Amino acid sequence: MIRIRLMVLLFLGVGVVGMSGCGRRSVAGGSGSDYKEDLSSVRPKYSYVEPAIDKNKTTPERKEPVRKPSAKDDKPLYINKRLEAVLDTMYSQNKAIKYINGYRIQLYVGNTRGEAEAAKSYIYQMFPDLIPYVSYSQPTYRVKAGDFMYRADAEQYLDQIRQQYPSSIILSDRVEIKKGLQIGATAEATKE
Repeated sequence: MIRIRLMVLLFLGVGVVGMSGCGRRSVAGGSGSDYKEDLSSVRPKYSYVEPAIDKNKTTPERKEPVRKPSAKDDKPLYINKRLEAVLDTMYSQNKAIKYINGYRIQLYVGNTRGEAEAAKSYIYQMFPDLIPYVSYSQPTYRVKAGDFMYRADAEQYLDQIRQQYPSSIILSDRVEIKKGLQIGATAEATKE
């Protein structure tokens, strides 16, 4: 049974290989470099005309063809209008975005409202450019400060806040873009 299957497969394999060469002309010698065909009948023919040269002039004068405006000339303008429309759409969509993933410094987590208020007033007094955020999820108060777009900006403030609140950490949070840009500008000014 196995021999019959092998014989059938061998027969089909030889048949497929033998059929693959059908319809091709073989070239004597087997090399593609021996192929010769005269294509001169299909090639375009050009005739050279000697230009008339005035003996009084040193260089021949060339006349530039007059270019007439066509519909193709309007395409760049059309593309520019479409580009402006797309840019306006992108601008309005980006202007609608108010929040971005950024960072805040969490300086207090606890059950005492008085300590949360003290942490909030500390931020108001020591860092007027940072805005404190107090959240309450029963029974825990959390005080976070700042709208930092970049972690490096938050780390600059973290060192100063840790002097008063040593357990302060940086957390990723949704921040307002406008406030984040203001804080980033303030941080750049303090570097200089």
